[in-house]
Amino acid sequence: MRLKRDDNSNPWMAYTDLGVALVSLFILAFVAMATLKEQKAEDLTRTEEEVLSCQEEMRKIAAERNALLSKSLQTSIEAGLIALEDGKIQIQASFLFPINGADLTKEGEGVIRGISKGLLEALDSSDVIMVSGFTDDTPVKSKTYTNWNLSTERAVNVVKTLIAQGFPPDRLFAAGFGEHMPKYPNDSEEHRRLNRRVEIGVTPLQKNGTRAY
Repeated sequence: MRLKRDDNSNPWMAYTDLGVALVSLFILAFVAMATLKEQKAEDLTRTEEEVLSCQEEMRKIAAERNALLSKSLQTSIEAGLIALEDGKIQIQASFLFPINGADLTKEGEGVIRGISKGLLEALDSSDVIMVSGFTDDTPVKSKTYTNWNLSTERAVNVVKTLIAQGFPPDRLFAAGFGEHMPKYPNDSEEHRRLNRRVEIGVTPLQKNGTRAY
């Protein structure tokens, strides 16, 4: 039995229908991509806003902490024993140690005792502080003992003294930088004196070792 041919069938109509379908798919894909792109832009904007909000909160917390530190350490600051710069306590090494020595003098122990209570009053219970030691670029007269050793031992001894004054040991750590992070060029005796220092500052670390922000 032969099928009867439909003489009214139009092959161009089939191609037209196929073209319309393809164009429709293209439009749908374009709309989907545009929507996805818009969503990603919104997510990115939201992320940027969250970062800015977090940064603003960090600045607010830092400002409040600095104000508390300034108030708690007012006696030591007015006595010229320490300085507070950008939230970090700056102490000249000459107030703490003998020349080329790492053991705190009696006067040095008194300086640290004077600031330990203020630190505890001003810092949050989750804050961890870093004690950093620095030297100038004058080489230590030893083949095995270097400015790295000197700066690190000084920082460690300050940490030990803070612990002895009741500071929780799990909220402290020490680091030595030798002569490699000077505040001023080592081009005069005054600048070298200022580069020989100890800094005490709050770190962006939590007690569990993760970043706070």
